[in-house]
Amino acid sequence: MNKDLSQIEFYFPKGSFNNKEEIVDQIISFMKEKGSTDYSGYADLDLLKQGLLDYIGNGDSSDYQSISEDKQKEIENIISDTVEKCNENLSVPTKNFIFVHPYFPTKDDEVFDGVMAVAVYSCVFHLFINLEQATKESIENTVAHELNHTTYYYHHYDDFNNYTLLDEILLEGLAENFREQHFKPEITKWAGALEKDEALQILKDLNKEILNSTDQKVIRDFLFGNEKYKRWTGYSAGYWLVKEFINKNSEMSWKELMKIDKEKFLEVLY
Repeated sequence: MNKDLSQIEFYFPKGSFNNKEEIVDQIISFMKEKGSTDYSGYADLDLLKQGLLDYIGNGDSSDYQSISEDKQKEIENIISDTVEKCNENLSVPTKNFIFVHPYFPTKDDEVFDGVMAVAVYSCVFHLFINLEQATKESIENTVAHELNHTTYYYHHYDDFNNYTLLDEILLEGLAENFREQHFKPEITKWAGALEKDEALQILKDLNKEILNSTDQKVIRDFLFGNEKYKRWTGYSAGYWLVKEFINKNSEMSWKELMKIDKEKFLEVLY
């Protein structure tokens, strides 16, 4: 494990819990004891709690069990090896703090293969892992995706917390193309939600005002879908936009891709 690249912390509290809220409360209690709430990527404990509740899943938690020492070591090695492989191609700019928590997926979440995650800062992301459903491959894919996000945050930090719709589209497109190139060479359901021509046409039809919007509702509706846009439209649009850019700039390294001005990507549309 390269300790200069990542610090991995597991929070799978032992004991019996009535619901996921009690599990989250215990996670935060342990994080406070360790002092890790200071670098959790959240501004305060209320935001940390809400963030954990948002991503820990809405599935059944009644059979929750803590993680065994052997399983923790196995997952830790997968994460660490993935970060090191990413560094070979991405040049990870700073040490990442990676928090690992339990995950309770619903039936609708099966597409994620037992792993959920959120990148919350330029050097922090939280992984949520269902020990029965997660595989080595799904953990690798998710870590690669989220590490790409934190790298984008790092290189475009001046606009952090004020990203536009275009930023968010590129975030997902870069992450999915990176994962696909260096880990599993297969398009995901969210990246492939639209055909290439449809995705690029939707982007062409968006006016600059929408692309430059920082309104969270506008961003959510485009990324995840609404009555106008199909589910995962933003993810798929980003995937195809970045793929088209890479195809037309094949000499460009991933280190360069992560730093490029976002407006450059739009040139492939015209």
